[in-house]
Amino acid sequence: MDKYITFDHIRKKDVSGFTGLENEVLTYIYYSQGNVPLTIESFGITFPNPNYHIQRTSSRYFILEYIVSGKGYLKVDGKEFTLNANDVYLLEPGSSHEYYADKDEPFKKYWINFKSDLFFNIFNEYDLKQTYVFHDTDISDEMENVFKLEEISLYNDQIYRQASTYLFSIFMKLAEKKPIKVEGSVIAQQILSELDRAIDSSISIDEICNKLFISRSKLIREFKKHYGKTPHAYLLDRKIAFSKMLLQNTNHSIKSISNHLGFADEHYYCNIFKKKTNMTPSEYRKSRSNLFKDSSEM
Repeated sequence: MDKYITFDHIRKKDVSGFTGLENEVLTYIYYSQGNVPLTIESFGITFPNPNYHIQRTSSRYFILEYIVSGKGYLKVDGKEFTLNANDVYLLEPGSSHEYYADKDEPFKKYWINFKSDLFFNIFNEYDLKQTYVFHDTDISDEMENVFKLEEISLYNDQIYRQASTYLFSIFMKLAEKKPIKVEGSVIAQQILSELDRAIDSSISIDEICNKLFISRSKLIREFKKHYGKTPHAYLLDRKIAFSKMLLQNTNHSIKSISNHLGFADEHYYCNIFKKKTNMTPSEYRKSRSNLFKDSSEM
């Protein structure tokens, strides 16, 4: 039997070939002391075990798992899923869930537990919420790269950048599995597309009207009919949402963010931001900073 050396030494083999190991190999990552957008709690490999069974009433982390081989089952939010090789399941923080191996064909799986406001935003913006299982989605390369981070460091603040790259690639693969929702008329969709392109510009509604060769009244009527708000209100909401991401994840000044998003001036941007969030951009940035600080100390 082989001698256990490192996680990397055994990650592609069956755990039964190594002395002193159970049916799971895992690596815990030490919390960062600083303010970082991703905290990895642990990652590992679960080897085939017919008695494997996990049940949680509430998770503190995102739980991302990839079925390498075998078969298993997931119960979450009153739904049941059968898991086969090349399937991925993604469970959000706070979820109540249960997953377990098939008795006859127990699965082997790669997994990582992490928390991140940044990836929670991506999770929502790319409509991954309540999907849970993504069939036929090969993320083995990304997970193998995550495992190799152990060779660099066991401290989160030294590996979170590389880990973010791999997780973002995984999230994009999951997003590609989601069918694109087509809502609204052709004209309403064209308006929506133009508004989305205008998030970081100062383009006016009249300019969009001219580009699409429709009247201002028709543009507003068609958009509101299908999306429940005026084009101006939608564009402001998108700009404020994007500015939140910039405030939370960059060191750009308030003035720079205001200019980047095409607001008339910093004062106007701050007024709109406070009206929609009940706090100033500076207060929001400070509140998110404190949240990261608190979570890193848990």
